[in-house]
Order: sequence, then structure tokens, then C-alpha cells
Amino acid sequence: MEEGKETKGKLTTEPKIQRTSEEERDRLSELPDFVLLHIMNFIDTKDALRTCILSKRWKDLWKHLTTLSFYQSSSLFNERVVNFNKFVSQVLSCRDGSISLINVRLVIYESIGSQLLNRIMKYAVLHNVQQLTMYIPFYYGKISTYLDPIIFSCQSLTYLSLHNLSSRPPLELPKSLQLPALKSLCLINVLFTATDNVCAEPFTTCNLLNTLVLKYCFLHNDAKILFISNSNLSSLKLMDLKIRDTFQHKVVLSTPNLSSLTVCFFEASSFTIQPLSSTCNLSCLEEGTINIATDISHPVLLGWLQVFTNVKILTLSYGTLKLILKNPSLLVLPITIEAKLDQAWSGITIINTIREAYDLHVMGILCDAY
Repeated sequence: MEEGKETKGKLTTEPKIQRTSEEERDRLSELPDFVLLHIMNFIDTKDALRTCILSKRWKDLWKHLTTLSFYQSSSLFNERVVNFNKFVSQVLSCRDGSISLINVRLVIYESIGSQLLNRIMKYAVLHNVQQLTMYIPFYYGKISTYLDPIIFSCQSLTYLSLHNLSSRPPLELPKSLQLPALKSLCLINVLFTATDNVCAEPFTTCNLLNTLVLKYCFLHNDAKILFISNSNLSSLKLMDLKIRDTFQHKVVLSTPNLSSLTVCFFEASSFTIQPLSSTCNLSCLEEGTINIATDISHPVLLGWLQVFTNVKILTLSYGTLKLILKNPSLLVLPITIEAKLDQAWSGITIINTIREAYDLHVMGILCDAY
């Protein structure tokens, strides 16, 4: 091709690029439907729905999604909130109802009407949802005034992660969670209520529960004990529980097959850090972690350490270690705290001391740097 060739009165010095038929192929559309749907399940549902304009083949493909992900920005104005609600309603109405749901994700920073939220929950349950993740500000205390409790009796649910983004009040859960297939549960900023006595026992009927994470959880006024009873549970994390009165309120474990236990407190507040005890010796406990970044009473800390009696590996944060060393009543061996602090940084004497003081049958105590 000649340089300087005139094209409609203009000169161009760039040769025309001839694309081969191989380069012009639409490789994405050549993929089978199940592969395209697998890819689309990883993106936000709004983006997945936009693919319907690509071609006739894509027009109805999104209706076969097995994952629904709804994300509402925290900066939405009222008009856009209304549009978001309409979009969610449209998806639920147009999706192919003969296909089961595997995963539903809701990330909502602004208000969502209880009617729409309950419609989503009922739709998920009726379509045998397996995994449900919710980041929602629940501005009302009771489930019955905001969220239909049907989700807490879903027979197909294996994974539930519920994050209440509202600081007050905590979301009050049903007294018992009727989730027979549930294997993993994460609850943040919720409230447990007592059953027929002063004990709150929400997890007893979750027979397949394997992993449990509780953070910023409260006890109702009618409850004094959070009783975590589950023979199948193997991993438990307790973080910044908001339970009153150190000696009247407590957490009791009945988890004979527990293999991993983490207890963390990072925030000082008007709520005291509660005692932790166990009805069994936790003989299967492989690893444990105690991470404290606030003050804690000596009896409570001693009780925590006794729960870890049979742990194989115990990890203590730097803050936890300082609390142990500065309280002579926590070390029963006849040695001064000052001497122990001096020896701590030159060898493993401190590890032996803590092991013997609390009868910890451990392989080692790992002291982290924070």
C-alpha cells in the first residue's frame, strides 16, 4: 500500500490492517452455556443482566443464574434506592423459577423495605438456596418486625453469614435456629434470647454445624448464659461479645469434638468480658488462640486458660501475655514477675512456667508481635 494515500480528502500514513477471520471470531460466545453461566455467577447480578443486549443467545442466559448478588452503594440517593428495589423485584420476577439457587449475596448499606427483603428470603428458601450472605443495616430490633424468620428454618441452607450493619439495636434472632443442613455460620451484631430457662441455646438443633463465628453478640435481658451446645462443632471463634455482668452472665461450651477455639477482645466498653467454661474437657482441641487488647479480670482470664487445658498448640497475643505476667495471682509457681519478665526474652522459661502453672499440655506457646 502506498504511503500518503488520499482518503476522502485526507492523507493517511497508516496502512490498513486486515483482520483475519480467526481474529474476528467471537470466542466468548463459542463457549457452552454452562461455562458462560459459571463465569457470570462470579459477578454482580446487575452486570450479568447487562449481557442480555449482546445477542439473541445472551438475551435470556442470565435467567439461568444460580447465584444472585445484589450490591447497593452507600451513596445512593432516594431515587436510586427506588430504582435498586425495582431492579431486584424485576430479577426475582423474570428469573427462571425452575432452577435452584446455590448462592445469594446481599450487600445493602442504605434502607431496604422489609417487604422486598422478605420477598428475597422467601424466594431463596423456595428455590433451595444453599449459601446466604447478608450485609444489611437492621434498624429494628426484632426479626419479626423486619426479617421473615423463614430463613432460619431453611432445610437446604449450608452456609449463613449475617452481618447487621446497624450499631443499635442488635438484631434479635429466634430462640432456636432450625437449620438441619447448616455447616458454617457467622453472626455479627445479633441478640440471643433465652428458651425456657436463663440459657440461650440457639445452636443445639444445627446437627451438622462445623464452623461458628460470633462477633458483637448480645444476650437478652431474660438470658444469663449463652450455651453453645453442639456435638459436631469443630471450629469456634468468639470475638468482642457484648455480655453483661462478669459473674452473673457467662458463655458455656458443650462441644466435645471442638478442634479449634479462638477468643478475642479488642474493644473496651461498658460491657464486661464474661467467663468462659466448658462442660467437657475438650480433648480434641488441636489449636487455640487468646487475643486480648483490653483489661480483663484475673478470675475470667484464669477460667479462659483452664478451658484450654488439653490444647496442643496455644497462641497468645502480646497483650494477653502481658496481662498474664503482670498478675502474680495468675502464676502459681514461686517466682517473681520481674524475674520472669527478664527471663522471658532470653529463653523459653516463660513458656515452661505458663505451661506448668495452668497444666497446659501443649507443644508450644506462640507469642505474636501485636
